[in-house]
Amino acid sequence: MASNGLPNVVIAGTVKGGTTSLFMYLSRHPEICGSSIKETCYFLPLRYHEEMQPLDTYRSYFRQTSGERYILEATPGYFEGGRAVAEAIREQLGDVRIIISLRDPVDRLISFFNYKKSRLLLDRKLTLEDYVSRCANMPMAEKRKRENDAYWGVEGGFYSAYLPHWFDVFGDSIKVVFFDDLRNDPVGLLGELCSWLDISPAPYVSASMTVENKTVDCRNRYLHKIALAVNGANEKFFRSHPGLKNLVRTAYYRLNGDLRKQRMSEHTLKYLRSLYTPSLLELGRQLAARGFDRTPDWIPGLTRDPEPAQSFLCEASKL
Repeated sequence: MASNGLPNVVIAGTVKGGTTSLFMYLSRHPEICGSSIKETCYFLPLRYHEEMQPLDTYRSYFRQTSGERYILEATPGYFEGGRAVAEAIREQLGDVRIIISLRDPVDRLISFFNYKKSRLLLDRKLTLEDYVSRCANMPMAEKRKRENDAYWGVEGGFYSAYLPHWFDVFGDSIKVVFFDDLRNDPVGLLGELCSWLDISPAPYVSASMTVENKTVDCRNRYLHKIALAVNGANEKFFRSHPGLKNLVRTAYYRLNGDLRKQRMSEHTLKYLRSLYTPSLLELGRQLAARGFDRTPDWIPGLTRDPEPAQSFLCEASKL
């Protein structure tokens, strides 16, 4: 365990990259203690050139630790804070491991848009096309402000602009994973992470994996405001009682959930694919330079090889 009672593993990104599910899965491991709330946001003020809270405030999120080898937190907004956030994490936490989960930027954008609407941070009548247009036309200085985070959806997909800062600060202490693996083979991905952390993958061999932080819109916005307030005020309690949270969440979705999602037009899809291509080509070069030889097909230049993930399943089944 980290001797100072602070995290030695941080899931630093990306927003809507599956970080909630990843945090919940890892927190179930007997050698990993997750923070009392998923997103402590302790280093996030640096992204907005604001003052951070006292370190004791951060330490309070990890009081429940009891000798686990790893202490974990997950604040995906750290990733886009770049070097300032990365260096602060290194300075405050020392020998820490960083996990970054990347997702197809177009899929991530759609999920980000629907999520912000579900949190009542965007007009319910706003279309995807109009949202993309607003993001594109808003001056960068305005988009960087905390109060305009809901319009960071397009910019958040330019991963190649941020990843080098994290590699520069943390080097081989970074583990880049992909949402595709989390969705298609969560047990294999968790086995890979267990190998990286040098802990047993046995807890995940027969585990049941459920999607966490799934974006669901609402039918009644007033009722949804109440639900959001209740969830926020009781996050620590629900984190300690995940079974109860699943029951309450399921019942609420049946009562007020609306699974309908807006579809993106072919014109907007082509625009975004073209917009992201240069950054994704650079991302492929960055990952190749770090020894990656397999990536999802949305990253040009490298191919997907599923065999390595499967090997962890074979090894885990022997334990």
